[in-house]
Amino acid sequence: MTPPDAVVVPEGRRLPNATTHGSLAAAVLAAASREPVDATLRQVVQAAVEHVGATYGAMGVLTPDGRQLDRFVIVGMDDADGERIGQLPTGRGILGLLVEQPAILRLDDLGSHPASTGFPPGHPPMRSFLGVPVRVRDAVFGNLYLTEKRTGGPFTEADAEAAQALAAVAGLAIENARLATHAELRRAWVQAGTETATSLLSGAGEGTVLREVAAQVADLTAADLTGVLMSNPDDEGSLTIVAAVGPNAGDLEGVRVPLSDTHVGRVHSSGMATIVDDVGADPAVGRHADVAVEITTRCGPGLLVPLGSSPPLGMIVALRFREREQFDTSLLEPLTGFATQTAVAVALARTQARERRLQVQADRNRIARDLHDHVVQRIFATALSLDRLSRSLDPAQPEAAERLSHSVDELDGTIAEIRAAIFELHQEEQLRPAALRSQLSDVVRQVTEGRPLRRDVRLRGAVEDLPPGLIPDLLAVVRELVTNVVRHAAASRVTVTLTADEEVRVVVTDDGVGLHPASVRSGLANLADRAERRGGRLTTSARTVGTQVRWTVPRR
Repeated sequence: MTPPDAVVVPEGRRLPNATTHGSLAAAVLAAASREPVDATLRQVVQAAVEHVGATYGAMGVLTPDGRQLDRFVIVGMDDADGERIGQLPTGRGILGLLVEQPAILRLDDLGSHPASTGFPPGHPPMRSFLGVPVRVRDAVFGNLYLTEKRTGGPFTEADAEAAQALAAVAGLAIENARLATHAELRRAWVQAGTETATSLLSGAGEGTVLREVAAQVADLTAADLTGVLMSNPDDEGSLTIVAAVGPNAGDLEGVRVPLSDTHVGRVHSSGMATIVDDVGADPAVGRHADVAVEITTRCGPGLLVPLGSSPPLGMIVALRFREREQFDTSLLEPLTGFATQTAVAVALARTQARERRLQVQADRNRIARDLHDHVVQRIFATALSLDRLSRSLDPAQPEAAERLSHSVDELDGTIAEIRAAIFELHQEEQLRPAALRSQLSDVVRQVTEGRPLRRDVRLRGAVEDLPPGLIPDLLAVVRELVTNVVRHAAASRVTVTLTADEEVRVVVTDDGVGLHPASVRSGLANLADRAERRGGRLTTSARTVGTQVRWTVPRR
């Protein structure tokens, strides 16, 4: 007897009545609309269930790499069924077979197939099964699953054709959604690159902007930990983490990552963006665990993109925790473009800053030359004339001669002050923060030279905006504290960290035997006095192993 919801055609196939035809039309219209993709897929599954007479239906959507199921859309089960079943399917058994071999699969008895792994407790009974790949051209986006034919028989070839047509509708919806997401992501990358370039070229501090770069990369790549590494003019064998975002990111800023036998070194030398399955599998972990422990112990998937090329200025690194999925290869292209744009902006900003410094220095030199050639000479000539007049008046008018002599002394003092100002104008450029890392590294190297002492210099925050007048104090503090470590601590390692935010902090940490009384009485007392004169403080603390000395002053 012919079912009431179908008509018989000469070929023996069923055509949908008005109800099922309406559900098909609704599914097609949903795919063409701007509704969320999950809502569209649910309508497609609902249409398939109604059209083929299934009891249950589901759509399994694959991850972009096609390796595993990303999410499920289920029709025919209520919340109570979901609570009894518990965990949703993960892609094993028959479902895993369809992921590996995307083809139409019709089964009279689902449990009799060799790939079947059975059902979890509380799962509704299912016998008949129809699986259809969701594809558009050669791209497979998932599978449409239909089970338990309501008439009790198996699914027919006509059912498979109808399900295949609906699966194609779902494929178009998924493809359109991913294209829209990809376009939005590209727009976000372009906007991020524009904002970075604008900030750098408008004069914002490089350290501040690079920290924003790390935050943008973390957001757009869904990374747990991101960092921006830059090359070291005084150390060609490493890159320094100048900005980091994520858990305990502050502890990573200033750390130098070796280029020898590391993922970072290989990407830096090749200039090619790379996705790493497990950064902890790096062969250099054992040798460089002291600088990479935070990265290698908690993170697995990594995405490394060089900043520019020939050679790169540095690198952007994005990491995810071990339990998370790998980075998708679709991130390589937009992140590479963003990194290239950032590298160009950094290079232009540095050129602009160098030109500004040269212009400022040229102005200083001109002012110093004018002061020396004109002002000082005229004051000197005036003082010489007054001195001669004073000498001529001395026998007859000693009081007037004394007043003139006093004026000559005042003019001599003024000349001395102007000459000191001229000297400072010439010297100020040599104390610019741009060279601060090199100067600190030189100080530490000079003090520790010839000693079996591992040294690490870290700079954090906006050190490029430090007042030039503060830099001599910073160098003196570092020199004194590192000297104390060399002389008294019997340490094997010393770490110097300079942080610049609302305050400027110099922290020197060693793994030695502790503070020596002589250093407390002499050198540290002098450093404490130097800090107090600037409204700051000096503190010391004993650690489980070694000592930490902290010198802190207000930024301004």
